[in-house]
Amino acid sequence: MAAKAERAWRKRQISQGGLIELGEKLRAQGKKIVFTAGSWDLMHVGQTRYLEECKALGDVLVVGVVGDKAIARVKGPNKPILGEKVRAEVVAALRAVDFVTITPEPSCQASLGLLKPDVYVTVKEDWADKYKESPEYKTVTGYGGEVLVVDRQSTSISTTKIMQRAIGGSLSDMLKDFMNYRKDPLKE
Repeated sequence: MAAKAERAWRKRQISQGGLIELGEKLRAQGKKIVFTAGSWDLMHVGQTRYLEECKALGDVLVVGVVGDKAIARVKGPNKPILGEKVRAEVVAALRAVDFVTITPEPSCQASLGLLKPDVYVTVKEDWADKYKESPEYKTVTGYGGEVLVVDRQSTSISTTKIMQRAIGGSLSDMLKDFMNYRKDPLKE
């Protein structure tokens, strides 16, 4: 059973080189291709809602999962929490996602140039105010595709907030335990 599940998810993972063939095949079938990318670390409801919204924009949703080394370069040595293959498998298991690809760079520009999706979707962030200056925008509009910037689907939940709450709660519990075991009050 586990081997069958492994094969099923692997069929939905596309190498960077395979994106060209996938794009050509889907366009020949008249399918509207949507692409988005992210780290997808510690999946939460905002991310799943976002992927559902992306899927609603076309026939086939291809999702880029930023590779481990690329995330570490941007977010530091403690990220990602989960490895790229685990994150890709989790994303591939979502009903909205048709295919996943692991992107070796923080930017998904190369993936966009290979796949040539009809629509590239990104989430509204601080940097998105100047998205028309981005290499991704220039790549997609250069071949006639459309770039959409959508709002976050959950403003109160993020991977960072999940981490802060988990770590904060653990530290708080450890401090309470420490204070309970300490007999003398702290003195300066």
